[in-house]
Amino acid sequence: MTYQDDDFILVGNFGRPIGLKGSIKLNSFTRPPENIKSYSSFFVKDDSEFIELEVKKISTSGKNLIIFLNNCNSLDEAEEIYKGREIFIPKLELPETVDKFFWNDLIGLDVIIQSSEKNLGKVHSLMETGSNDVLIIKNTNQEDILIPFIMKQVILEVTEGSIYIDWEV
Repeated sequence: MTYQDDDFILVGNFGRPIGLKGSIKLNSFTRPPENIKSYSSFFVKDDSEFIELEVKKISTSGKNLIIFLNNCNSLDEAEEIYKGREIFIPKLELPETVDKFFWNDLIGLDVIIQSSEKNLGKVHSLMETGSNDVLIIKNTNQEDILIPFIMKQVILEVTEGSIYIDWEV
């Protein structure tokens, strides 16, 4: 999985082709998955360049999301060109949030135990566990430290460069 850059956010990827006319299963990384339909422009990355997709529509079929692209008209095209590719949106399309955070905003922040001012390391990634998200922090030895992302209980404050926590290691 590709990490975000400053201008584009990873929101999903293409799954297997569906049907003969080029429709493709859409694996959404948004929560809930249907939120991906609220964005207006989608991009794929070729080398270092982002290329905009021409989306006809995104529909739901059972539990699956299906994406229809203007320039994808066959099962072979869907398989060869799109299957497995990551889908991005412009970061400017993200809604404003208060006391909520997008994962990409947290990656790279220092994690500090507030009571001792001890720096545990930097947020490397996050994982979804069902009950709450979990920060995966890499310390100076490149070991993983897992911290539940529970606001007001474990996560005390998130600033531009740091996350202050109430946690004992």
